Amino acid sequence: MTGPQTASEATGFIVSQPQKFVLTAFSGIALFIAIEVIILCFVTFKRYRGAYFWSLLVASCGLIVNCIGFIIFFFVAASPYVSVTLILIGWYCMVTGHSIVLWSRLHLVFRRPKYLRLILALIVTNAICLHVPITVLLYGAVTPTSPPSFERGYDIMERIQLIGFCLQEFLLSGIYIWQTSKLLRLRPQGAPYRVVLTRLLVINVVILALDATVVILEYAGLFSLQVFFKPLAYGLKLRLEYAILGSLIQLVTSGSYCGQIPSSEGVHDTSPLPS
Repeated sequence: MTGPQTASEATGFIVSQPQKFVLTAFSGIALFIAIEVIILCFVTFKRYRGAYFWSLLVASCGLIVNCIGFIIFFFVAASPYVSVTLILIGWYCMVTGHSIVLWSRLHLVFRRPKYLRLILALIVTNAICLHVPITVLLYGAVTPTSPPSFERGYDIMERIQLIGFCLQEFLLSGIYIWQTSKLLRLRPQGAPYRVVLTRLLVINVVILALDATVVILEYAGLFSLQVFFKPLAYGLKLRLEYAILGSLIQLVTSGSYCGQIPSSEGVHDTSPLPS
């Protein structure tokens, strides 16, 4: 007679003891970062409003829920539906929440309201088209009486959603890098200004590198490692947002900035920044 099984054992997703150690380490770091970001949200922002504040907060909370879901899935003898529900809820908030974070600061360097609305519509469309199928297929895959087609469908859709969300973040960070590079060319004078813009550029390149790493792990056949690394990658990206936020505040408060970000299309309001 066997004892109670964890969700991973019940669904056949068995990992080795060293892999569990890696999961524990990655989850611990991701949880620490998420809690730190939540605290910084309430300390840094004086007014708790705006898409940037709320998306940053929701993405950080989602990261915590996602990590807890994976910990329950691999280490706690409980129904797989409990851990899968937590994993999915955290995933929604973490992935789409981070895209909204990227979008909400995009207008500071990209003054095209029409295109910004189109990008937001793309984020919403991707959320519906990618989150919903994964949800249905994953619940089906962990249900013992479901046909094998659910598991096969999930394996295919998992790769599709990974590429879809990665391309979405590539687009958002790519536009930011493009516009920041334009600002560097438009403002050759003023060393402090250029240092801040260069820092913004480098941080966005690092964010792209983290996204690329997740995709590479998936297509290299290292699915377990990709699953463990993804929450940590999002935790690092959320923490990098505070480096970006600090740089934006430095631009706003610097004498060379004069409260506005110049561009070829005009000037940009900085009201979403904490004050």
